Amino acid sequence: MKLFPFWPSVEPGRRFLYFLLTAMVLGAMALSFYGFFKGQNLVFPLEKQAELFPAEAHLSPSSPLLTPLRVEVNAYLVTERYVIGDMQLPLWATWTYFVGLVVALTFFWTLASTLKRMPYYGAVLLGMLWLSTFNLDLLDIFSQTSNLLLLVALVVLGGGSFLFQAFWTQVSFLLRFLFFGVLLVLLSGALFYFSPLPAELTALHVVNYSTLASFVASLLFMVLVAYENLHGLLWFNTQAQQPQRRFGLVQFVLISVLYLGNLLLLYLRQTGMLDFDFTGLDALLVFLCSALVGLWGLKQRQGQYLRFFRFETEAAPLYLVLALLTFLNLGYAFLLANDSLVQAYRSTVILTHLAYGVAFFIYVLVNFGPLIKQKLRVYKVVYDPRQLPYFTVYLMGTVLVVVMLLRSNYAAYLQHQAGYYNYLGDLYRQTEESPLLAEQFYNEASIQSRNNQRSSFSLADLYRLGGSRTLEMNRLQEALERKPSPEGYLRLASLFTSSSDLFDHLRILQEGLKRFPEHAPLLNNLGLLYGTTSFADSAGHYLDAALAQSKEPEVIQANQLSFLASHGFTQQAKEFAQKYEAGTYGPLLTNRVAIALALGAPAPANLPALPTDSTLSTQTFAQYYNRQLFPGTKQDSTATFSHLNRLLRQEDNQAFLDDLTLIKSMLLQQGTASTPAPAMAKTTLEFLAANSGGAAGYYYDILGQWMLQSKLYPLAAEYFQKARQAGYRDAHLHAVVASALAGNFSQAQQIAFSTTNFPELWQQKAAMQVAIATQLTPVQAVSAPDSLKVRFLQLHAAALPLAQVEEVANTITTPALAPVAALPLVERYLQEGNVTTAQNLLRIHFPESFPKNLLKSQANVLQAELWRQTGNWQELQAQITKLYFAAPDAGVPLYYQALLAQRNKNPKAATNLYNQLLRQSPGSEEGHLAAADFFVNLKQPMRAYNLLLEGIGYNPASVVLRKAYVKVALAQGLRDYALQGLEQLEPLVSPQEYATFKQEIEPQLKASEALQQEWQ
Repeated sequence: MKLFPFWPSVEPGRRFLYFLLTAMVLGAMALSFYGFFKGQNLVFPLEKQAELFPAEAHLSPSSPLLTPLRVEVNAYLVTERYVIGDMQLPLWATWTYFVGLVVALTFFWTLASTLKRMPYYGAVLLGMLWLSTFNLDLLDIFSQTSNLLLLVALVVLGGGSFLFQAFWTQVSFLLRFLFFGVLLVLLSGALFYFSPLPAELTALHVVNYSTLASFVASLLFMVLVAYENLHGLLWFNTQAQQPQRRFGLVQFVLISVLYLGNLLLLYLRQTGMLDFDFTGLDALLVFLCSALVGLWGLKQRQGQYLRFFRFETEAAPLYLVLALLTFLNLGYAFLLANDSLVQAYRSTVILTHLAYGVAFFIYVLVNFGPLIKQKLRVYKVVYDPRQLPYFTVYLMGTVLVVVMLLRSNYAAYLQHQAGYYNYLGDLYRQTEESPLLAEQFYNEASIQSRNNQRSSFSLADLYRLGGSRTLEMNRLQEALERKPSPEGYLRLASLFTSSSDLFDHLRILQEGLKRFPEHAPLLNNLGLLYGTTSFADSAGHYLDAALAQSKEPEVIQANQLSFLASHGFTQQAKEFAQKYEAGTYGPLLTNRVAIALALGAPAPANLPALPTDSTLSTQTFAQYYNRQLFPGTKQDSTATFSHLNRLLRQEDNQAFLDDLTLIKSMLLQQGTASTPAPAMAKTTLEFLAANSGGAAGYYYDILGQWMLQSKLYPLAAEYFQKARQAGYRDAHLHAVVASALAGNFSQAQQIAFSTTNFPELWQQKAAMQVAIATQLTPVQAVSAPDSLKVRFLQLHAAALPLAQVEEVANTITTPALAPVAALPLVERYLQEGNVTTAQNLLRIHFPESFPKNLLKSQANVLQAELWRQTGNWQELQAQITKLYFAAPDAGVPLYYQALLAQRNKNPKAATNLYNQLLRQSPGSEEGHLAAADFFVNLKQPMRAYNLLLEGIGYNPASVVLRKAYVKVALAQGLRDYALQGLEQLEPLVSPQEYATFKQEIEPQLKASEALQQEWQ
């Protein structure tokens, strides 16, 4: 209050409005600070463009016939390169400016109504000129040439101010403010209502055109505060109460010369007289200081304008209105990255503060030099000159401004024009269907100011949207020649993305780093680009450098993981993944998951959250896809498949359709706690294979491996054959294994010996080993290597005399292969009814300490069957739920539990268990046969019929299911269906077996024929 002793006498309503206006000015300053740091990124956002790189992951490993097989899938790695996104106009900034403009207009017209007559006329004239700059006629509300809307605004606002000024002179300041506020709100509402443009574009029109008047107001404000920094320095030198603590003339001259010298160097650098980088005080920082000091300075010199304005009622609020318009306009320029207009502000600050500062400096020295030398408190009398009049400050300053403006070739004016044209280009870019006028304004802005990056980038963006790559490239190259910037290099480099542009791409990024060696996005992009070449060391070097400079280290860390994993640096990828395990960034977590999948490691602890949106981006797709690949994860079937189906239906996800469908089939095959559905998985993947073109072989191969794990060997061989025909080379080895296990030795041998295009040498050798095992005789097998003996037993044990099987098995000496060889031998003992020897073998080779793996699971399957054959139902019931069963054998405990329930005369439990079994293991022949017999005994023959039909649909190569189906169909009088089943059975069996079966069902055939004749 000591600074403003008048404050207590100010009426409360006016005080409130002063607080409001001051808050608006401070808000505009804050907006300017925000725009200074964020504006460029708001308009031309620095975005991260995700790219996917496949890392091979292996699921469901198995080793039939000692041949390693696994389902190979892509675990996607994500890399992110920095790009400059499409131009965005922050329309919230436009609305902010519009609101500030309305407030400034309200205060202006309110203040105008309180002025004396001559200042009032001047203020009204300025207000009319201000409103005319809005170009409301161009909105075409009435017609393109009609100024009716402007006339209405002038009459309403001007007439209202005249009434207050001439007649209603006693009305309080607050009521006047409310009156003009309501008028402007009504005028704004009418403007938006009648405008043919949307509200946001109408606001953009008003704001962008009004920036011309706002810059004029800014110029007036700069002139008003141009020497206030020197005034403040004078106060600092002479304000102390005690003379010995004040500074003298030398100190004042020295600090003033330093201040003015800073401005002079900025001016000389701007005009090109001095060609060097000067990092002194920024002109806008100088202006901010002078604006803050200016209100105090305005109070100090009130004697100079007291004839026209009183400080507390007119001068101070006018000062704040000018400050509001100035910082609002400057903040808007920052927020819209209008570098030309920002540079115009800098140039104008330099001109005004240097010119008027020199004039004020001379004025002070001439009038008060001796007093300063005597260390008197000169700041109190600085506006009471004795030699040189005060008006000479503005006279000399104005002359200097004109001289410097001419010497700079009107730089400030041209920069403002360029900025103004940028705004008009923005406006017509939004309002024109074909932005030809916008292009013209941007071109004109580019001509007005050479260093105008904004217009060059805006034009480049227009050309990008129009698909004119050459024009975009030329514009960006021109912008870089004028004023290099890292954003320009990033934008230009993004145009060279094809492999044929590699050297140009490298050249541009390297040129950018020569000028901006610590720019992390350029370093990152160059590292990723080198990662596509054989220069892996360069890629690592630049990614390390990017990590050291980046403000987003986890982006670079994710790129490092992707680079290491995709280039085969397995150990380093593992180490880096552990090093970065605390990171929470999405792509970083996604890459850690992909590396874990590729290495066969367990899932990382902090898995990324699954995306909830129905539209996937490249990054969120990889995140979702990788998460679903971990086997054994129990999912909530309802939520998981509901979300997955929603993703599949979304048209925007078509690029990921095949991968999402594959994931769906894998989740169905894997099963969930509540809804295992391998049959649906098979159908889904068959549909994908039939409609995926060149990738069909890959999907058929996965189907073949699923059938191989389910021991449906003929069906697996059929799928592998389709995969081979579709060109999937890994299927050759798989087909050899499946054909051999299906008993089709000749086909296995043909593929192994005649196929030369195995993808890897080890696969060809493995195929040869399987083919040789199919050809061995028992005598040859005895002297063969142990690996061949095991394969021989797995292929021939069921058909050879038991003595020959034992002879071969007893010669196996490799400890690791002994358990593998024991399984077909135990199976043969069970076939012969020799359960004691079978039990002994299981106990010897598969003790309780044996690891839980596929071998242990197969041994437990045989153990359960042994208990069933020996009638040891009590032990079976006690142990079946405790035994370990791998995923391919997951239906086995359900099968035996169903038999137990059936034996215990619990049909309800047996029904539920059979239903679960056939959902989880639709390829189980034993399960279907047992369930069919059970439902026949329950007097539900049609249920048995349908179950057998479902089993045949899943496994059409099953002979036992087709035979059972024919019998049930005949028993139900479905003769035509039974005959059709017989017809389909014939090519699957030998003529002798077909004749034997037909003879077996002959009585049923005759009975059904007689019944049919009876009906006729």
